[in-house]
Amino acid sequence: MANPAQHLRQWFTFLVLLVLGGVAAWFLMPREWSQMQWEIPGTPSEYPLAQLLRPWLILLGCFLPAAGMFLYNCSDIMDRYVARTWFTAFMMCTAILTLIYIIGDFADNVGDLMNLESPLEGTFRFYLSQLPMILNLILPYTLLLGTLWALTKLSSSSEITGMLQSGRSLLRINSPVIIGAVFAAVYFGIFGFHWAPNSTLYRKLMFSSLSQNKNDSSRSIIYKNDDESRIWYIGDPPGIDSPGEPFRQVRVEQFGAPGKMEYELFADEASWDPHSRTWTFLHAIEKAYPQQQPRELNGVPLFSGDGYQTRKKPYSETPWQLISPNVRVDTQGTPALQEIIKAGSTNAKQLRSLETEWHVRIARMFSCIILTFIAIPSAITFQRRSTMSGIGIALFLAAAMLFLYEFFPTLASAGYLPTWLGAWMPNIIYTVIAIRLFQTRLAHRGFLEMLKGLKKTPAHDHS
Repeated sequence: MANPAQHLRQWFTFLVLLVLGGVAAWFLMPREWSQMQWEIPGTPSEYPLAQLLRPWLILLGCFLPAAGMFLYNCSDIMDRYVARTWFTAFMMCTAILTLIYIIGDFADNVGDLMNLESPLEGTFRFYLSQLPMILNLILPYTLLLGTLWALTKLSSSSEITGMLQSGRSLLRINSPVIIGAVFAAVYFGIFGFHWAPNSTLYRKLMFSSLSQNKNDSSRSIIYKNDDESRIWYIGDPPGIDSPGEPFRQVRVEQFGAPGKMEYELFADEASWDPHSRTWTFLHAIEKAYPQQQPRELNGVPLFSGDGYQTRKKPYSETPWQLISPNVRVDTQGTPALQEIIKAGSTNAKQLRSLETEWHVRIARMFSCIILTFIAIPSAITFQRRSTMSGIGIALFLAAAMLFLYEFFPTLASAGYLPTWLGAWMPNIIYTVIAIRLFQTRLAHRGFLEMLKGLKKTPAHDHS
């Protein structure tokens, strides 16, 4: 029977991950809640359920490593060995591909990044903010490469054969790999839910800001609130990463009827209080127009006799809405996509694109698991032959999946396929391929033998 010291050594890493997860959740969840109040219109009680999931998904992501270590400690020796081998290869592939992406991107944008106020710190913070987007791009393929690397190593040293002779099936041997792929798929879904699209939006707005002069009028923003008949003109907006900074050179036009203005508000600065949900306009002048004679759009406002004042307005717009207009689909988080789809406020073509993207984000979570199931039989060989043919086929299939995830969703967005089918068709095709590859490996057959078997028909079999 193990003594307490041995139990403590066994569970030490789990306890460390549990504490680190708690600290990360304590820091990140309030930060995310504050960000939500800056972004989402209305009071917290009015937030959609999809938006309310954001802090809880962060909580889940913080404690997943501890959950994985708990399962690892509850496993037997063979499962731990396979898990360690696979996890090491997976993390190495993830780190290498992430580093390659960052180096290549930095080389392309070094000129813009050097224009930051603090280039070194600003560049570090920028790429830290881009990690959700980068991992969302590479995670399925680092899973594939890590699985190929680990299982090729085990197979070439005949360790897989020895494990099979112990009475375990191929699926049972690779159960730690499959469980690891499920954990990675959960992280992939968490990143894609909001933070990867948000990173893409931040990237777009930051480089757009760096490429312009701060005093250039092209930085100005015009935001139109159709529901409340209001237009904002902002001469000097804050950056997307500066939620507390005020808006400068602001003009707000409030309309009561099409082409008829109720009042307009000019202010040097406008700041927003997330707690009271009100805007405060400093050094402001408000010019009201009687309903009997509202100002025509081509009229010239007169301010004689008006003094500068501080005005408070309960406008529903949030700072995030003003500085991040709806641009490309890939910059919208899943909750935002869902809200736009429910509102139906866009044209039919754009609506189909949004619905397709919504299904694609769910379907691609499962692509992580499917590519792992492709990699397992591709890396394992039971005969004295090179595994390179299997690895080559797996890499080709991964590259083809990239194409299919563009091809079928494009057909769905154009109306040639149902939106759900366009998103899920690559997964359907690759699930069939993965099943076939597993059947081939369980029969101890090579890929060439499998292809010959597919070509062979009863009509050609004269034996």
